[in-house]
Amino acid sequence: MKSLFLTITLLIALAGSAAAQMKDWHAERAVSSTPPAEMIDELTRQMARKLQLNEGQYVKLRAVNQIKLTTVEEIEWQYTDLAKRNAKLNELENQYEVECSRILTPTQLSLYHSEFLHDAKPTKVDAKENGVG
Repeated sequence: MKSLFLTITLLIALAGSAAAQMKDWHAERAVSSTPPAEMIDELTRQMARKLQLNEGQYVKLRAVNQIKLTTVEEIEWQYTDLAKRNAKLNELENQYEVECSRILTPTQLSLYHSEFLHDAKPTKVDAKENGVG
């Protein structure tokens, strides 16, 4: 009887310790697992207005946008090294463009590149031009 009581007490103590550690882990991670639905909807609505998406494209693109925004948050939380973070974000952006090319028509895709990627990628600056002139 004493050994049964001691075993149960030990198991309860271990379970309590594990639960406390999980609470600490969740507290360290300030980022929620999914981005707000308003952010996903706003991005998708903006794309729908500019690219003139049909309903099927809207639904598919919303799912892709949700995955992209969730993954961006995870990458920003997970990688503190700026070079690794940028490499992962570039890889994600390439995957996102591939998914968009599967959903959008060629006309919409060219419009996407001109409208949305124009602001995202900086233009190259000539090394000889230093702004002094």
